[in-house]
Amino acid sequence: MGYTHYYAIVGWDTPEWQKAWAQIIQDVPYIIKEARVPLTGPTEDMDVITPVVTDSEEGIHLNGIRGNAHEDFMLCKPGAWTFCKTARKPYDVVVSSILLRIWMLAPKNLELGSDGGYEDWDEARDLCATLWPEEPTEGLWAQHDEENDMEANNGSDQVT
Repeated sequence: MGYTHYYAIVGWDTPEWQKAWAQIIQDVPYIIKEARVPLTGPTEDMDVITPVVTDSEEGIHLNGIRGNAHEDFMLCKPGAWTFCKTARKPYDVVVSSILLRIWMLAPKNLELGSDGGYEDWDEARDLCATLWPEEPTEGLWAQHDEENDMEANNGSDQVT
């Protein structure tokens, strides 16, 4: 196994999510630009680089490039429970920042799990705080403090 983020969108057709989705589609290019990590969109050939997909109908689809690629990050309707194994490769900051941005905009619509703990999300929190300094980035963990304390006692340190 490898370092993985697990996620699903709950209530894809709700007005709250539709508003957040439109904003996320606008925000992903800013995340990508600020992260400064080489990315590709969908491709079967590791030597071919395609544009990252950020479209309200097609969804979001990206990966790292060549040796810095692992599994594609995809988010599209219906938003079913899925995962993206990044293996802590450089594009993980983009994936975790997108997931954090989703939580910032629509916390009730995101189910999230991660093999990473609070410290593993430092870069994502820093990136989102740079782009949206007036918006909180810490609540994802505060919301799960009690749960994480129980898991920490069991040897786990995960966002759930």
